[in-house]
Amino acid sequence: MALSAADLATAIHDAMVDPSRATGAVDGVALADMCSAIAEAVVQHITTHASVVPTLLVAPPGGGPVTGTGTVA
Repeated sequence: MALSAADLATAIHDAMVDPSRATGAVDGVALADMCSAIAEAVVQHITTHASVVPTLLVAPPGGGPVTGTGTVA
């Protein structure tokens, strides 16, 4: 599954209003907006700062170290 701010916001929201947790969160527009803001900030931080294992390795034709980069999807 790809990293998604919308999916993360839903998961955060569901955890906040879960009756088995003692979060004290009251469901409403303000809570949904807060969950979205948190999720967007987390996804932005991960996609900007994550170090990931290369998905495509490139061997330079003249020799040298194998290089490559990957991205968070």
